[in-house]
Amino acid sequence: MDLLKQQNDQIMQVQEFADGLPLDMVTGQPLPVFASSFYTTEMSRVLLNYKDHQRINVAGFLRPIVFRTLQYVADYFGYPYYRLIPMPSSGASMRKRGYNPVSTMLPKPAPPTLVYDVKTLKTRWQLLARASHWGSGVQSRRDGSRHKFSIATRHKPPAEPVILVDDVVTTGATIAAATRTLEAAGFDVVAAVVVAAVMPRS
Repeated sequence: MDLLKQQNDQIMQVQEFADGLPLDMVTGQPLPVFASSFYTTEMSRVLLNYKDHQRINVAGFLRPIVFRTLQYVADYFGYPYYRLIPMPSSGASMRKRGYNPVSTMLPKPAPPTLVYDVKTLKTRWQLLARASHWGSGVQSRRDGSRHKFSIATRHKPPAEPVILVDDVVTTGATIAAATRTLEAAGFDVVAAVVVAAVMPRS
């Protein structure tokens, strides 16, 4: 864990590594994505144990990392308040794990400028399981994520800008799908925060 702590003593923008992120209609720039680590061998072991082996106690290691990144992003943009929306888990994932890894790793309490919102963004029921992060390219992940999310029936677009949270960014297709779904409903997504970013294969 000491090596991991050293690897996570940084915060970086990683949107240049994710070709599937949404582009700003005015500037043409991708949605800013902030991470504290690349998806190293050590980090992959931690996240896979956390997500796939029910090691829910790993959330205690991740929360300070997420807190620091969220605080950095809040200060970076300078808005007085933000709406924080974690990526939701599918029903199948919730039945398998018993918890949503992303919302579980959110710091408690949150930085004072953040308002948690875990009810607005929903996953749609899908017949086919999604491809793994490592097993598909940008286009296939974009196609698979296009109709991944929906908005809760009773919702009110917040006055605060939105920060999305996920565990890992690969191509950015999942973040893009969530962003488009929210923005179509009147939300203003300004950034995403992840624990780790996957470097593109050479």
